[in-house]
Amino acid sequence: MNNPTWGIIAKAQGTSKWTENSTVHPAAQSKGPGQYMAEISPFPGIYYPQTKTEPLEKVIAPPYDVISSRLQEALYSESSHNVVRIILNREEQQDDEITNCYTRSAGYLNSWLADGTLVEDESSAVYLYRQEFLNPGDGQRYVRSGLFCALKLEPYSAGVVLPHEETRRKAREDRMRLMHATKANSEPIYGLYEDPDGQVVRSLYSGAGGTEPLLAAEVDGDRHIVWRVNDSDIIQSIQSFLSGKRVWIADGHHRYETALEYRDERRAQDGNPDEAQVYDYILIVLSAFCDPGLIVLPTHRLIKNIRVDLLESFNDNIRKEFDVRRVEKNELTEAMKAIAGDGRHAFGVVAKNEVSLIALRDVGVMEKLVINHSPEWKQLDVSILQKLVLEDTLGIPALELATTPDIAYTRELTEAFELVENGEFEMALILNNPSADEVRQVAAAGDKMPPKSTFFYPKLWSGLIMRRV
Repeated sequence: MNNPTWGIIAKAQGTSKWTENSTVHPAAQSKGPGQYMAEISPFPGIYYPQTKTEPLEKVIAPPYDVISSRLQEALYSESSHNVVRIILNREEQQDDEITNCYTRSAGYLNSWLADGTLVEDESSAVYLYRQEFLNPGDGQRYVRSGLFCALKLEPYSAGVVLPHEETRRKAREDRMRLMHATKANSEPIYGLYEDPDGQVVRSLYSGAGGTEPLLAAEVDGDRHIVWRVNDSDIIQSIQSFLSGKRVWIADGHHRYETALEYRDERRAQDGNPDEAQVYDYILIVLSAFCDPGLIVLPTHRLIKNIRVDLLESFNDNIRKEFDVRRVEKNELTEAMKAIAGDGRHAFGVVAKNEVSLIALRDVGVMEKLVINHSPEWKQLDVSILQKLVLEDTLGIPALELATTPDIAYTRELTEAFELVENGEFEMALILNNPSADEVRQVAAAGDKMPPKSTFFYPKLWSGLIMRRV
C-alpha cells in the first residue's frame, strides 16, 4: 500500500488578497511557465460493475454539496445501493460518536466491496470521463471530456494547485470525518489545466481506442460515459505533459483542503515516510480550459428585507455609477449580453413592477474604491455587483454575505422573476455568464473570487469512480 498508484459561502470583500499561512503563492513568484510540478498518477478505481442487474442510473448521484434534504430522500428511495449512502449518509436520531452517518458511510463502502456491489480494479489506470449534456443557458448540446486520475497534494503556497474561493470550517470538518471513517476519496474534485492544443484529451481517446465503455449511464437526458485507460505509454505521456502545468480547482475546495489536512495527519502517524503514500494524492477529474464543453453558469442574487429608505432611493443612487434603462423581462438577457460584448459590465435589476438594465459607466471606479484585491478581481461582474450594488447602494456589507438570511441565490432566471413577482423577495440581481478564464486569471493573481461566483455545469456525478486513501 506504499505505492501511490494504489490507491455556499465565503468571505468576500473583507478578505486579503492571499491568506494562506505560508504566503508564497502568487503563483509561486520565482517560477516561470513550465516550471510547475503537477504530479498525477494512475490508481485502481472503485466502481459499480455493469454486470449487476441494477442500472447504473439508479446508483449514481450528484455531488454531496448540491444534494438537498429532499433530493437525499429521493436518492435513498431510488436504490438501496445509491452512492448517497456513502457521500451524504442520512443522520439518524439515535446517532452518537460510535454509530453515526460517517460510520454508516464506511459500513456501506466496505460491505459493498465485500459483496461485489462495488469492485476495485486489480491494476492501476486512469479513466476518461465523457459528459454529453444540454446546456440550460442556450439549449444546445455539448460534450465535456475529463481525466480521472490521482493528483499529488500540494499546499496552495507552492503555486501548483490554485484555489479561487474561500472555504468554511464546518464543511471541512464534515468531509474530514467522512475521510477518517471511509479512508477513501468517495467522489472526485474538479480541476482545470492549460492545454490549448487538446493533447491530453487526444491521448485519452486514443487510449480508449474504440473499446466498450467501462461505465455508461443516462440521467435526465445527460450521458455519463467512462473508459479505463491503462496503456503505460499514454499514461506516461500525460504525466509528462502535466508535470509542467498548474491545476486550478474549479470545484471541491473543501475536499482538497481536507485531503491536505488528512495527508499531514497520516504522515505524522507514519513517521513522515520518504516514499510517496496513497494519501499524498487526491481523486480529481481534470479538464482543459479550452474544452468546448466547459460551461460556467451565472448565479443570480435574490434580496429581501431591504431597508425602506434604501429601496426607495435605489433608482436614484444606482445612477451615480450606472446607466439605467427600463426593459421588458424577455429582452433582459440579450440586452445584457450585447453590452458585455462591447466590453462593459451589465446587470439586470428585477423589482416588483419593473425590470431595469444597468451598465457600469467606468470600471475605473473599482480602482478607487477597492484597495485589497487584484486588478483581475476588480474586473469581475460579481465583484462589481458586490461592491457597487450590494454594499454601496443596498447597504449589505460583504462580510455579511456569508451569514445574512436576506440573500439567496438561484441559477434559474425564471425562478428569479417568480420569486420577486410573488413577493418572497423584493429584488433580484441578474448576472451574465462568468467565464473559466476569469477563474484562471484571478487565481493566478493569488486572489479569490466573491462567494457564489461560479457554477461549472454540469457537475461531476458521484459513484462513477472512487479511490482508497
